[in-house]
Amino acid sequence: MNSVRNLLILLISINSYTQLLAQKIDVSSPVKLSSRVDKVKIVGKNQDGYVIRLSGDEENFQVYGSDMRLVFAKKLDLRNGDGFVQHIQLYKTGGVVYFLRPEGRATLLMAQVLNGSFQNAGAPIPVDTFPDNTEITQANLRVKQSANQAYTVFYAPVFSGKIVSSMQTVCIDKNINRVYKQFPSVEKPEKEMEFAKCFVDTNGTTLLVFNDGVNAMKVSVWGKSESASKTFSVPFAKKIFSDPYIELDNKNNQLLFAGFYDNEVGMSEAAAYGFFYKTYDYTLGTLTNQSLTAFPDSFIQSLTGRLPSQNNNRLYTFSIKKVIQRMDGGVLIAAESSIKDRREEPIVSLSSINPYTSYRTINTFQYNDIIAFSINASGNLEWNSIMRKKQYSEEDNGFNSSFVCVNLKEQLRFIFPEDISFSSDIDEFALRSTGEFKKHTLFEQEDKDVFLVPKLGKQVAPNEVLIPSIKKGELRILRVKY
Repeated sequence: MNSVRNLLILLISINSYTQLLAQKIDVSSPVKLSSRVDKVKIVGKNQDGYVIRLSGDEENFQVYGSDMRLVFAKKLDLRNGDGFVQHIQLYKTGGVVYFLRPEGRATLLMAQVLNGSFQNAGAPIPVDTFPDNTEITQANLRVKQSANQAYTVFYAPVFSGKIVSSMQTVCIDKNINRVYKQFPSVEKPEKEMEFAKCFVDTNGTTLLVFNDGVNAMKVSVWGKSESASKTFSVPFAKKIFSDPYIELDNKNNQLLFAGFYDNEVGMSEAAAYGFFYKTYDYTLGTLTNQSLTAFPDSFIQSLTGRLPSQNNNRLYTFSIKKVIQRMDGGVLIAAESSIKDRREEPIVSLSSINPYTSYRTINTFQYNDIIAFSINASGNLEWNSIMRKKQYSEEDNGFNSSFVCVNLKEQLRFIFPEDISFSSDIDEFALRSTGEFKKHTLFEQEDKDVFLVPKLGKQVAPNEVLIPSIKKGELRILRVKY
């Protein structure tokens, strides 16, 4: 009987391990990057293929097929001084590009529909007019799309001297029809509005969130009808450490706030002592849940290797990188430690006539451990995990460091280079919904002739993630398919 039980355990273990390693990795052929390109962005996937945007002095699209071969590359045809692409939305085939056009001292927001070959389909469509010139509008205009991609909101501040008097917002549907245009009142100094964010739900209701004094935010809500308009305040019991996570929970009609809090006041060094969680029913403007949880002693001891104390109960270098909404209305928070530093390196002159030693400054970048917290809908901590990694680089702004996260519902995958070099392994943490995780190697970069940029990676399907590689001036796109 014991032998049968042991065999079953072995078979289950083998099956679990096989599922963990079940992925297919493909990489495109190299494409020489033009000196006119300074940004690479993965747009997404539609029936045309995988769409990549190359931007800089000109705008170009690359479309790759299911075999990761380049199907075509197309330069975006912009005329009449048009430029400053703001947003790209893919349709089942083709898509629409939103860009700016100078109009005297003002600026037009235009929409250009593209066919499946990414050629212009008809004339550009005016969407809205902004009172500032193109450069100022480009610097201030922001965009947010609903989770179902049915609605898109463009928004920009309206200034009265150094005061932001209101926020110009325009909501359009996927057919580029204007749903509404509003100017919610703000009356805040420009500095306080740097954080302001808009959100739009799957029904077309828009929310504007912005700072409102010390440890508080204000939320303005409006929609297709006047009855949807309201304003409410969101106070915080503690000072927020680093950038908080704010997002809509469309399933539960909630506005969700999560992040780290700081216990200290005044000018003391900022640090995270724990995490906060708040949810509001934004249709009513009422608080539904909130919690404030200090980091558990066991977590601090496991992370630092030291017993918790008055001086060892906080985190200085971690910031939130990913938040996943749970089906019950809770969240999973993933944060990463990052440190930007510098060191002095001696330079010794070998001259026998005038020997001397000077120093040069080297900027260093470290991206280390990932920590994860699972919080239920009541705001209670269910578990935490510490996933160890150590990445170090110099004079590169951490370009090839950090990770890309893939949400496979039953688990999260964190893909990252073991170290920052051409020969590094690409590793993966597989984090389950119970907090358990495993680490394994996916491949060696040398074997694929890639140098991945994980921070530019994007999940483009429920089981697919694309990660760009930039190596010796050549672009390749790597796909991991689960």
